Amino acid sequence: MSVSPAHQKATNTYRAKALANIALVISHTEPEVLEALEAIMAHHDTSKAGAIKMALLEYAKTIKS
Repeated sequence: MSVSPAHQKATNTYRAKALANIALVISHTEPEVLEALEAIMAHHDTSKAGAIKMALLEYAKTIKS
């Protein structure tokens, strides 16, 4: 099934906003997780959503091994 570029862009935007919302919840409820998130953001020079993506990808690599 082919997905139009507009649909793909909308999907990506939705996912980025969802990740940003997760980051917002983390920042208010779990300060130690926020510190880890900020460290990843600084290390990779990325946003909170980007840092969450990076953390998920890196963790997935560790459990696949």
